[in-house]
Amino acid sequence: MNIRSIQILFVVCLLLASTTVMAQSKCDKLFDTFQNKPGVTYFAFNKSMTDAFNIDLDEEGKTIKGDLNEIRFMSYNPEKGQLTGTEFIRKATGLLPGAYDRIVEVDDENNAEIWMLGNKRKASEFHVFIRNESDDDMQFLISFFGNFDVEDVEGIRKIGLNLSDDN
Repeated sequence: MNIRSIQILFVVCLLLASTTVMAQSKCDKLFDTFQNKPGVTYFAFNKSMTDAFNIDLDEEGKTIKGDLNEIRFMSYNPEKGQLTGTEFIRKATGLLPGAYDRIVEVDDENNAEIWMLGNKRKASEFHVFIRNESDDDMQFLISFFGNFDVEDVEGIRKIGLNLSDDN
């Protein structure tokens, strides 16, 4: 077992030992649908855990303002699951209720699609879907929950990309 695997195992154990009840979200159906499926890895950090690990979400200190209550991370490995990478992303985004807005679309220069619950000034959720080039490659979803004042959506995208690169 390498150090990274031990760290992930430690975090999972802490999550299981935590008695904190996570707030219900409109996107819970998305996570419930995939959580225990083949090819899916899922974990979450609640507010007390993000405080304990001191996760610095913004190196500049100005991109995201507000309180972070939870981060959820989901990866999908098409080689172990029943869907292709594209099918996984399509199904996952399709499970977001109509109240969510896609604020960043995937294009030739950007492989992260961002969905938000809120308006241009305040948001309670951001969901960053990271698509890899090949349908056989890992796909990622990083979700941020809290009360945010949003000044720069690019920062959310970079944070999601950095978290997916670390795992």
